[in-house]
Amino acid sequence: MNQESKKSLSKIEELVSSDKHDPKQKYVRVKEAIRLYPMSRTKLMEEALKCGALYKVGSIKLINVETFEKYLESCRIPGDMYL
Repeated sequence: MNQESKKSLSKIEELVSSDKHDPKQKYVRVKEAIRLYPMSRTKLMEEALKCGALYKVGSIKLINVETFEKYLESCRIPGDMYL
């Protein structure tokens, strides 16, 4: 494998690994949160704002994963209530 191929392979591996969520990461950008949670961007932003998990640093919007997941757990419907 030549040097250029190794560089290309390294860049591809970097891109693929950057798409994965690091469970230790406390804050994620909205785009990553959309991949993590099965809801629309609008609904995600509404719920993150409602539970206090939305942060804005300059023009970057971040979601506190821990706070958002605690909120989601509080929205859980027990199985017998759904029937």
